[in-house]
Amino acid sequence: MSEKLDSLIIIDRKADLITPMLTQLTYEGLVDELIGIKNSHVELPVSLLTPPSAPNQATPGASSSTVPPPAATLTKEKKKKYHLTSATDSLLAELRDLNFAAVGKKLNQVARRIDEDYKLRHQAKTVAQLRDFVGKLGGLQTEHLSLRLHTGLSEMLVPQTRTEIFNKSLEIQQNLLASYDTNGQISAIEELIAEGADLQVVLRLLCLASIITGGIKAKTLENIKREILQTYGYNYLPLLLSLASPPLSALLPSPLPASAPSSVAASKYPYTSVRKALRLLIEDPDPLEELENDISYVYSGYAPISVRLVQCVAQKGGVLSNPAGEKDKKIAGSNAAGKKNKGAAVPKVHAHPIVGWKGFEDVVASIPGEVVDIIQNAPGTHDNVASSISNSMLPKEQTTTTVVFFLGGCTYTEIAALRWVARQNKGRKFLIATTGMITGGSLVAIAMVNIAPNTQNGNTANKAPKKRRASSGGRKKLTPFNKFMQTETARLKEEQPDLDNKSRFKLVIDNWNKQKEKE
Repeated sequence: MSEKLDSLIIIDRKADLITPMLTQLTYEGLVDELIGIKNSHVELPVSLLTPPSAPNQATPGASSSTVPPPAATLTKEKKKKYHLTSATDSLLAELRDLNFAAVGKKLNQVARRIDEDYKLRHQAKTVAQLRDFVGKLGGLQTEHLSLRLHTGLSEMLVPQTRTEIFNKSLEIQQNLLASYDTNGQISAIEELIAEGADLQVVLRLLCLASIITGGIKAKTLENIKREILQTYGYNYLPLLLSLASPPLSALLPSPLPASAPSSVAASKYPYTSVRKALRLLIEDPDPLEELENDISYVYSGYAPISVRLVQCVAQKGGVLSNPAGEKDKKIAGSNAAGKKNKGAAVPKVHAHPIVGWKGFEDVVASIPGEVVDIIQNAPGTHDNVASSISNSMLPKEQTTTTVVFFLGGCTYTEIAALRWVARQNKGRKFLIATTGMITGGSLVAIAMVNIAPNTQNGNTANKAPKKRRASSGGRKKLTPFNKFMQTETARLKEEQPDLDNKSRFKLVIDNWNKQKEKE
């Protein structure tokens, strides 16, 4: 490789289908999940993009114009495209990679700083001091508008993150990642179907459960498919078939039928062994949102497999170390320095040379897909590993670039995790390339293309979450079966509270079938 580019790491999406199926928890990732980012543009209410009129120009910092309209008002407004880029929005650069739980605190800090900067005008006594303040005024006004925009955008996200279905979905995801009571999580997904949750939410959870557990019990999966078709419509049968077929093969029964293609059998994921070998879960994620001492902060305790694989090549210590064990030391160091974020007490180390998958050969070989490790030697050098390592050890004052290419798309949260990796070392930058930006919803939407000729239905399902949240869960559009499910489930919960979810659900199905026989 050249002196500027030391390596190219290609991650096939098939190597990690788990991460995109999870709900992104960084600021930019959550914007993509709940509002949608297309070609770096997001549709926002016009009032957030229009400079407010300040009734009292003498006190711009204290003006009520800093407060955006209420979230309920914003959702009803006419929308306009906004280019979401850190090139013109410095506040976005500070917010985009934060766990959403830390965004409110950051916005509060920025608001106080801007207010203090505005108050400096009262201390200007001389012409030179006034000229200096006027020179800063344009930047302050730009920051002021950016703060207003992101405060309003955050307020649009908050109500959606507080819905019962959203939080149930997160709970199911965390339990599946920890391999906790997987049968109970399947029952919880069935409850979401009965509640009329958005189809994409249900399918993402089912695919996640299937990949993590190596497949859902055949009889259970068939029952769930029947429930989905009866609840959402039989036009989604091709979608279910598509999710179970290559290239996704994300919704599989266990055991696989004898007729299953060999490529499907080879795609089964060894999640349990990978979780331990790559240290995917942090047992105590509470301080992560503040300290950000591991990439797992982006998913509140789960480290994306794709980025862990990049660390296997470019930051091996990040895979092996346990940040949770050093949290007390880091908190103490951060407090002594007067700040508590981004692990400020931990000094940067110089990036180690690239030596391929060395040290992680076994776990990488267990992941579905071909493992490639090619060394490109400069002309005139010997074809051996020692020579390659020597060539890659550049002087410390030089900085090399490692290209990470996601084949099949990546999420904004994975990019946030890679930016975190880049911040930890000196001497190495990362250039991130991808075939496209994705979410679990967009992966399901790709499979929906196979629904013909009713492609419009697929598009409608893709946009359903926003409509349902705005109309009391979308219950007015429920099918007769779904209405029966809701009323019968509520009745049984009241009359037979000791029934477990699975037994209650089976009883509801039996009662439905009996009712249909009478008709």
